[in-house]
Amino acid sequence: MAIYVTQIEKHKFVCGLFWQSLSRPRELVKEAADLGRKIESDLMIIRMDHSTAQAGFGQSAEGIRRGMFSLAAIVSKTLALEGAFYDGEQQPVHNWLGAFALPDGKWAYFAVRDANFLPNGDFAGSKEEVLERLHSDYALGGWNVIIGEAELADMGFHNFNARDIESFIPRKRDGAIRVHSWWGLRQIDGTPSWVKPALAVAAMAVVTVGSVLGWRYYQEKKEAEERERAIALARAAMLREASSAARPWSARPSPLEVVRACQRQFTHITAGGWQLESYTCTPEQQSYAWSRSNSTVALLREQVPGAAIEASGDKASYTKVLATLKGQNDNLLEQERLLDPMVSRLQLMGMSIKITPQDLRKAPAANAANAGWQPSWKSFSFALNARGVEPLEIATILNRPGVRVDKVTYRGSEWFMEGTIYAK
Repeated sequence: MAIYVTQIEKHKFVCGLFWQSLSRPRELVKEAADLGRKIESDLMIIRMDHSTAQAGFGQSAEGIRRGMFSLAAIVSKTLALEGAFYDGEQQPVHNWLGAFALPDGKWAYFAVRDANFLPNGDFAGSKEEVLERLHSDYALGGWNVIIGEAELADMGFHNFNARDIESFIPRKRDGAIRVHSWWGLRQIDGTPSWVKPALAVAAMAVVTVGSVLGWRYYQEKKEAEERERAIALARAAMLREASSAARPWSARPSPLEVVRACQRQFTHITAGGWQLESYTCTPEQQSYAWSRSNSTVALLREQVPGAAIEASGDKASYTKVLATLKGQNDNLLEQERLLDPMVSRLQLMGMSIKITPQDLRKAPAANAANAGWQPSWKSFSFALNARGVEPLEIATILNRPGVRVDKVTYRGSEWFMEGTIYAK
């Protein structure tokens, strides 16, 4: 993510830091510094909101300096203190997107999930670039609020809060910016990264033998390229781990939401006197298949005008797109803690569930661009026959973190469910 520096009044603010979560509360600075060295960043800032801690990293070689302020950290702290208005009240907000015009004509973009900036969720660019990111991330679902310039209010975002960037910056009584020292980037080690290349050039100047100079230059260039490649791979791995591809369950609704929607839309059981052969429902659409029995095409058309009827007039089908259901970004459980109680409960009801491990090498995240990436979770497919038990009762048992119902089928007076289970 490219670093960008903007100026508000007399102060310089940085966008484009690379954010990572911290897990050792008693030694946040050490943990952040160690992580920064691994990715060869020499500047960092630590933010703490809603009992979470993160470090934002940057390199002075990209034109930023110690003491410049992180605009993302300021906005998130103000939101943590003030909350946002959604679902009818002002309340804490942990999942939000923000798009704001900057004084120099560029736009800033922020993406926060579970009170943490996504690794690439701190960005500045043209208005078009920012709005493209906003619409792309918004489509993933699961956001409490969208915050941004008033001109975005007509774009159809739910729970939209109109604010400009300066409304997040605290002020003194005289209107001047009230600066807090923790906003500023701090040096990870004693020497800024831009000094090292300068020292290297100075050192090479004293080498008088051309062949030695050439060999050293070749070796240093080769090492630098390898180091840059390793850094790029490390950052790419971190970005993948936080992306929607790395958390495929986050865009999928809970089992209860899926089954409720499927049963609510199950309205054409004996349409026009035709016999229902099957009803299939996914989070995206529902499909019916009928046979004519003793009825007629005209009677079916009366009740389901959009039905597709075979030329023989004996078979028909109907497919309808369903309203988009909200995804749920669960924190996964260990395999035993998730599966054992769920399977046991089904067994007590006389039901068996077929659970099959999935090959993660075939998962969407494991493509050529992500070669070598290993997800931090396991994946299983499952299938079960409800055997006369109400689907909602089954969905209640399945309604656990990481369990997703992908398809509900009604056939031969019985309900079947298929889906995916994600676990640590």
